Amino acid sequence: MSDIGQWWGTDSKSRKEVEIDIVGTPAEGNEYIIGSCKYKNESVGIDELKLIKEYAEVFGKGKKYYYYIFSKSGFTKGLRELAKKGEVRLVSLEDMYK
Repeated sequence: MSDIGQWWGTDSKSRKEVEIDIVGTPAEGNEYIIGSCKYKNESVGIDELKLIKEYAEVFGKGKKYYYYIFSKSGFTKGLRELAKKGEVRLVSLEDMYK
């Protein structure tokens, strides 16, 4: 059975607390969904993707990760370009109400 939730841990390198907003665990195998939710009045950029990739390394349980970023106010051009390349899936507030 698969599960979706949050995850907290400590980065052994920086010794900082890490919180992943969304972790979708597989029914079987080692592929995980790692997601970030931003409810701000500004577009989310590439730095958020870099951050959740770092957090996925700290999580360290999967062999493959699928990255999702949810945003109230959209995404920067650079992040949208990475989404077109398949590096991340972007979900806007509008997308959730379609």
